[in-house]
Amino acid sequence: MTKDYLRVSELNRLIEDVIHAGFPQPLWICGEIQGFDRNRGKNHIFFDLVEKDPASKDIIAKIGLVLFSGRKAHIQEILKNSENAFALKDDIEVKFACTIDFYPPHGAVRLIVEGIDPTFTLGKLALEKQKLIALLKKKGVFDKNKRLELPLVPLRIGLITADDSAAYNDFCSELRRSGFAFTLFLRNALMQGKMAERDICAAMDELIKIEGLDVIVITRGGGSIADLSCFDSQMIAEKIADCPLPVLSGIGHEINISIADMAANTYAKTPTAIAQFLVNRIQVFLDELDEKLQRITRGAEGIMEEERQKLKNYAMGLHKNTTGYLKGHNERIVQLREVIKQRTVSLLKGRSRSLTELENDVKKAATAYLSNNRLKLINYRKLIDSYHPANTIKRGFSITRTKDGKALRSISSVHLKEELTTEVADGLITSEIGNINKI
Repeated sequence: MTKDYLRVSELNRLIEDVIHAGFPQPLWICGEIQGFDRNRGKNHIFFDLVEKDPASKDIIAKIGLVLFSGRKAHIQEILKNSENAFALKDDIEVKFACTIDFYPPHGAVRLIVEGIDPTFTLGKLALEKQKLIALLKKKGVFDKNKRLELPLVPLRIGLITADDSAAYNDFCSELRRSGFAFTLFLRNALMQGKMAERDICAAMDELIKIEGLDVIVITRGGGSIADLSCFDSQMIAEKIADCPLPVLSGIGHEINISIADMAANTYAKTPTAIAQFLVNRIQVFLDELDEKLQRITRGAEGIMEEERQKLKNYAMGLHKNTTGYLKGHNERIVQLREVIKQRTVSLLKGRSRSLTELENDVKKAATAYLSNNRLKLINYRKLIDSYHPANTIKRGFSITRTKDGKALRSISSVHLKEELTTEVADGLITSEIGNINKI
């Protein structure tokens, strides 16, 4: 070197040469993805790979990565063809094959993604899931909601899913085809991503407040293991366990069962399947009702047939006994008829004389009664005539009437200037009230 200093660009080029010489081949680097989601739509995706402390989960190391557009399709194809396909996203651990690069203009070390080992990520996810399953089993989380009795006719359903999603439409279409009177209470919720766990738990808290709800259903369509990782959640599993209503899950896992499925009262692999479960439960209930109705009907018909035969036997016995009874008493009736006929003739002869005597007595009593009452009638007529108004007027009295013809009995019934009519023995006098004096 001919001078005792280096320019920044010279230093950076030297560092670049040292790094390229020290790391001539790609290295496998493990870490957790951060900042990927916000850049996933760009041609070149810049993001970070971090290492966290196992106990505190604090970041203890970070390095920048770039996935160039030329390698993006290659990486996506590897993930798509893996045993359990998944997509790159924030917060999952990965194992990348990276070229270590130094960018002289910025003086920054970065890793260029060349390849990926999908089995590492799947293994990490599976290991974490198994640890969580063991913990939740120990706490009894998987049994709590299963102890709740599922209603025989679960018609009022609280639904947690993304509104207008394929899962929502598939679920609703299946219920609609059944023809049963389902009532849905939809709570739109996030079905993937960082906020999905808390949003799903908040949705359950809201739905349990609805009076008369039968069950809660959590459902979404299929996706990659990473997309569905929010359902392998301790928070969601414990919320399901503490829920006072049966929780049903229909999450689009075609192969694996999520932890949410394990905590649920009942689970199915797809939204359509969990809807069919609800429909079939109601159909089974109706079929059992029909069967019970048929058994009751058959039993009633058997009882009616037995009672009908009993009535027939009773009727035959009654007819036989009645005929014998009537036949036995018919002769007695004939005998009594003859006795009555003879006694009636003698009785009538004796009574004929009594009737003649009674007739004379009645005539005498009636004559005396009529004479007495005729005299009373004459006296009553005289008394009535003496009190007749016309005769009273003739004795010097008069009757005064108001304009409407009512007899005047009190000064409170008339007013000044009111016209009155007074009846005397030989005519009517019309007058007008000029003064009213109270005695």
